[in-house]
Amino acid sequence: MLNSRVIVAEYGGPEVLKVVQEPLRMPQKDEIRVKVQSAGVALADIMRREGKFLNPPTPPFTPGYDAVGIVDELGEDVRQFSKGDKVAVFYNGTGGYAAYVYAKQDELVAVPPQVDSSLAVAAILNYVTAYQMLHRIAKVSEGESILIHGASGGAGTALLELGRLAKLKMYGTASLAKHSTVSGYGAIPIDYGNEDFVDFLQLHAPEGMDAVFDAIGGENYVRSLRTLSRNGRFVSYGYTSVLNEEDSGN
Repeated sequence: MLNSRVIVAEYGGPEVLKVVQEPLRMPQKDEIRVKVQSAGVALADIMRREGKFLNPPTPPFTPGYDAVGIVDELGEDVRQFSKGDKVAVFYNGTGGYAAYVYAKQDELVAVPPQVDSSLAVAAILNYVTAYQMLHRIAKVSEGESILIHGASGGAGTALLELGRLAKLKMYGTASLAKHSTVSGYGAIPIDYGNEDFVDFLQLHAPEGMDAVFDAIGGENYVRSLRTLSRNGRFVSYGYTSVLNEEDSGN
């Protein structure tokens, strides 16, 4: 049998993505082979493919943070799972774009069989990231105010949904076309194309933000700091601004 996986052959645009086939090996000791049903696609995959992510892997590599599938084969000493179990795996940015993936048994999480795999995989990277930022880094409390940049994106909507559960007052920057998405989670949208978010918050929330979550980077970091309250927390989790920068030639 053969395994198919996607590789980034060199840094660049979508044209550098190639499909390769290789013999499907048996899992090693304490390892599990998973037949992938759904794999997540993230903006960070694009940044890695273009070589713009912090310390990007050296090509060739297989992108992909997460995958959900069925346990296909067990290595020696595997006790926690059985063939046919539905599981989720979370990689550190490489490995998910494949027909079959491998992971140690303590790197897998059981997924209820009735949960659709495409829905389950959407929760892995985005919601783990959002939960960590809200509750382990910013340590938000009920009633606090937060600002989310890129609020209509994957991690942004995860922050909105978890923030609503935590009973936070939320503001989110997004394009005008995505305002209904932001407001649908109970947040106040800010049109980043036509409104200055610093001025908007100084007018509507002069007490400042208790936490700001910024995935944009660059000058946006500096401006986000201006919106914080006296004891506000700033959480940076990306720098997507580099995708819009032209190569300087340096």
